[in-house]
Amino acid sequence: MAKYVTLNEAMDAKDELGEAELRYKLLAEVFESEPKLRSQLNPAIVAAKAEINQLRALATEGDDETSDDDSGDVVPFDASRFRKSS
Repeated sequence: MAKYVTLNEAMDAKDELGEAELRYKLLAEVFESEPKLRSQLNPAIVAAKAEINQLRALATEGDDETSDDDSGDVVPFDASRFRKSS
């Protein structure tokens, strides 16, 4: 992941994760410096944090290669496994 100095750099590079992280950083700085605006900034900070988590999950999801070839196969249900033995 590339680090950007400005939000415009991240937007020009079309790096959604970098853009969301910079937006979160800017919101957090204002949140700390302006206590009067905290109630208005809190929803935006929560949304930015959720977006970062979602983008990170999508990035790691694409990187994961399952070694198990039949990871998507459906197996038949065996009811006898769940019967109580008498």
